[in-house]
Parts: sequence; structure tokens; C-alpha cells
Amino acid sequence: MILGWDPARVRVFVVGILEWRHADDYPPFPKERRRDHRLVEHFRAQGIPADQIVYLQDRAATTAAVRDAFDAHLAAAQPGELLVVYFAGHGTRSDRGVTYFASHDAGDPRNFGWPVAEIPKAIERRFGGSHALLLADCCYSGGLADAVDDHGDRVAYATLVSSLASELSTGNWTFTEGVYAALRGQAYADTDGSRTITLREMADQVAANLAFAEEQLATFRIVGDFDPQAIVAAARPRPSADVGRRVEVLQNDVWYPAQIIDSGGGRFDVHYFGYEDADDEWVTADRIREAKRPRYPAGTLVEVLWNKEWYPARVHDCIAGVHHIHYDGYDHSNDEWVSTARIRPRARS
Repeated sequence: MILGWDPARVRVFVVGILEWRHADDYPPFPKERRRDHRLVEHFRAQGIPADQIVYLQDRAATTAAVRDAFDAHLAAAQPGELLVVYFAGHGTRSDRGVTYFASHDAGDPRNFGWPVAEIPKAIERRFGGSHALLLADCCYSGGLADAVDDHGDRVAYATLVSSLASELSTGNWTFTEGVYAALRGQAYADTDGSRTITLREMADQVAANLAFAEEQLATFRIVGDFDPQAIVAAARPRPSADVGRRVEVLQNDVWYPAQIIDSGGGRFDVHYFGYEDADDEWVTADRIREAKRPRYPAGTLVEVLWNKEWYPARVHDCIAGVHHIHYDGYDHSNDEWVSTARIRPRARS
């Protein structure tokens, strides 16, 4: 699976939830070709023993079931093991700023879901291994990195998640696809051409994809001696420098965000973000362009769309084309990162 990591000493805990008991609070996601299942199959194919992989899916992933299974899985760990935890589904944040992963039965006043702060607490208390890689693809998932900062101590952690602690996340599988591509050794994840993919390169690949395709910011954080240069996969050879480029591709008079995954003979194999691998296609150069998105420097006066109305605001920062703004006349608790579709220059008065 991962160079330098013996599959026999890797322990995996995956929770993938695409349907919820309280569907009015947590609308379902499509189950076709679900990426959490692909990730589990990849782990199995790398030789991780079956009794070291726990996969709770949909209705089986109630709050009680997740807690009990996680505690039992951690307690079975041996010294020196690596723990991989992955969650996909809805995330939620209470009025008091407490972050939860929405379990299947979350949604009533006594059950908000799986509190993310419990994850590093349980790891510290029960896990006999030394390192934990935490992955999450949901809204407010950056709260997991904050929880590790607050509660991580004995174990070394690498946390890679799809959003900031205060922000929503895409309903697409862009985050998980990036992780899966890196673990499978896709050439475009090998940014330095070393024929290996490091944890840092995987994180950079995921972050760049999310910023480009979804206009949201990922979170990557290291606590303890977890080496960001640890090799997660051997990389396939890169056929050309174009492989890995993020571009827009013309399809039926619409420009779609995509990534070049192969090239040859003057044509380019592109993967459309948010679409299936079956939709990949070879295109000619005249159907490709660099992304054209406005970038506003700090201090720019703009208007931001919120709840179908435009509000005056000021740009605080711009990272990878995603803008952090402050609304005029509101306190900073309302500051947020916004996509280009929600921001425009302020009209001159």
C-alpha cells in the first residue's frame, strides 16, 4: 500500500454515509460509484488484513455503532501500527461551534452525531500504535484538525480534510478522488517527478483540486513527528509536462473544469471534476484553455451574493483564487471564503 508502511501494521476505519434517517435535515447523496467504497477496496487490495479494516456504511453507521466500533478497533491495535481514519458524508456545526460528523441517525436534539473531538480523545486513550492519518470529506471537516490540536499528544497525526473548520464542503467527490489518485500512484500527483508521491504531495494535489474545481480550501496539518515527506505510493511515469495541468475544457458550448491525466499525439486525456471516470475523454488543444477567474487583491471593495441578495464587502485575502471577505456593517463572525460566482466588483457610486 504505502512504501515504508507494512500493510500488516496498518489499521483502517472508514465511515461512509450517503443516506440519513432524518432526510429533511441531511439530504441524501447519490450512491452510484461511491468513492468511499473504492477507497476501502484499494486498502484491501494492498494486503491489509480483513480484520484490520472496519467499514461502516449508511444505516449501519449510527452514532452508537460508530463509537463502539471505533473504540473496539483502536483497542485491538498493536504497538507501531498506523491508523487511517476516513469519514464521508455530512458534517454539522452547533451554535456553540462544536463540530459533528452526521451519523445515520443524527438529527434529533439528543443526537447531533459523532463529535469530532471524540476522535483524537479516543485515539489517545485506546490506540496502541504511534501514528494516525485522519481524512474527512464533509462540511466543517477542518474542525477535526482543530480537535487534534486540542487533544493530540502521545500519537503523531497527519490530518487532511476537505474544508476549513468554519466552511461548507462540496457535495462532489473531488477530495476523495484526489486522495484515491495519490494512493494509486497516478503520475499527476507526483509534482516533483521523483517517481514517488509523498504525503505532502497528496495534500497539495487535493488542495489544488478543491480550490480549482470547487473554489474551497482544504486543511492539512501535522502534529508530532508524522513526516510530511513520507511516501504514500510509487508514481507512474509522467508522459509529458502537461499531465496534471488544471484547465477548462469546452463541451457543448460550456467550459468545464478538468485535469489533464494523459497526453500523446497532440491530444489530451482529461478528467472532468465532479464526473465519472467513464466521462474522461481525449480532446484536442483547441478545446482547452486556462481558467479565467477574477482575483481581487486585499482591500478591494466588492459585493457578495448571500441568500439571493448582494451585500457590500471588502476582500481580506485571496488564496488559490478563493476570496476571504468581510461584510460592511457586520462583525467578523460573518466573514467567509467565497467562490468567484458569489463576488463582483462594487459598482461606483
